[in-house]
Amino acid sequence: MTPPTSEAPALDSNAKKKQPTVFEDLDSKDNRISVATKATSEIMIALLVYKLCTWTWLVKLAPSMISVAETVHLSLPVYWVIRKTFFAQFCGGETAKDCVNTMESLKVSGVNSILDLSVEADLEATSSTKTHSDEQTRQRLNKHADSVAEQIRTCIKTASHQPQAFAAVKITALGSPLVLQQVTTTLSALEGAFESLDTNNTGRLDKEGFTALFRMLSNPKIESLDQLFQDADCDKDGFVDWVDVKSSLSFNTKARELFLDASPTRIPGLAKEDLDDYEVMLRRLETLCDQALSTHTRLMIDAEQTYFQLAINTVVLHLQQKYNVKAPEGPLIFNTYQMYLKAAPKRLRDDYRHSQRNEYVLAAKLVRGAYINSERQRAKDLGLADPICDGIEATHQAYDAGVHFLLHEIGSSTLSTTSAVVVVASHNKGSVVKVIRQMQELGISPESGVVLFGQLLGMCDQMSYTLGRHGYGIYKYVPYGPIQQVIPYLLR
Repeated sequence: MTPPTSEAPALDSNAKKKQPTVFEDLDSKDNRISVATKATSEIMIALLVYKLCTWTWLVKLAPSMISVAETVHLSLPVYWVIRKTFFAQFCGGETAKDCVNTMESLKVSGVNSILDLSVEADLEATSSTKTHSDEQTRQRLNKHADSVAEQIRTCIKTASHQPQAFAAVKITALGSPLVLQQVTTTLSALEGAFESLDTNNTGRLDKEGFTALFRMLSNPKIESLDQLFQDADCDKDGFVDWVDVKSSLSFNTKARELFLDASPTRIPGLAKEDLDDYEVMLRRLETLCDQALSTHTRLMIDAEQTYFQLAINTVVLHLQQKYNVKAPEGPLIFNTYQMYLKAAPKRLRDDYRHSQRNEYVLAAKLVRGAYINSERQRAKDLGLADPICDGIEATHQAYDAGVHFLLHEIGSSTLSTTSAVVVVASHNKGSVVKVIRQMQELGISPESGVVLFGQLLGMCDQMSYTLGRHGYGIYKYVPYGPIQQVIPYLLR
């Protein structure tokens, strides 16, 4: 009888192999995770699109070429080419339903979605013309905003079917861009007046300074002055800072009446109809937020041009204060900060202070920015100071500093206890690696939900899929809409 032999069990070769870290995967030139599930035809189209994007002359001429094609009635073949190339690479479809397969495909690879109805408005398309009265223009804009709101309801409903998904919102599409521009102009003048009265550069005004500021308003109601100052002086030390002032003199409360009157003043006011339209826009947005809350779908409010942005920011802070209570599922409303703007670092810190004083969670998506050429050209044409940082390195520094600030405020908090949540929306690998290192130093786990990452569909897929593989909260913007409607997005 042969005695039994004792053989050690064979080890799985995969068990011997050490799994690469997230840093190794991000740096690896052999990482094929982003193309592993793609068909050859998809890869070929992507290569073609990326190659075309490197042709600077084509990128610069594209808007004119599309415009000429539309003028001579050749838009059909031009749109066909765009649909098969750029649209296929960077968009999820023409309807929310079209995007479901893309969202499910991303989810399988650990990548979440921000469903984005690509609708926005600018001044050129909305200003009054000789054939339209101001009242007709108002009615047209409100009718358009109501239509867009209904489309966003569909967007929220579709996004709600996937856990942790977002729906994106552009506020210019939900109100009058003309009113948003006017509110931004007024808020800019208010902030400038505050700074001019702060002669000691302390960042604060006493009651005398606040009174002087108050009298610059277009419709100052003197009987409300004492109560406004008391409300603004949160710590009762006899001084108010800019965060206090913009909270007390807010367009989101009855204080908006102080800005009634469109006659020229140091701090310009608005006509009653414009203030009414602003309030209607708030109600529209709150209805969408109520739907998002009931369906557990978060909303990502996008940043837009500087001549709208102060108004947009004011609206979003109002929504965050109302909806971003501390809860196990985290905040509902996210704001966007374009860190290539010189004013962005201060605005981010001011908004964080506002959230602390009003006890809500600041949810912030940080981007570098998307309107650099048009913003600089506008500033040049109007003789304004350039709002953009002086050079790419200054933008990198502002971006990294903003993320660093929020990460340290978050610290070791959980999603239900944190004072802030940040979305690092960047295609810059250096920034992403830096954030992951800081997360490790601060003990923030990839699955915590307090630090998320965001990228655009069709861009930096290797980075996105690698983050998904390692458990990080990574999101892709999935824009959709009729092709002629998403052209502005594709051109940017």
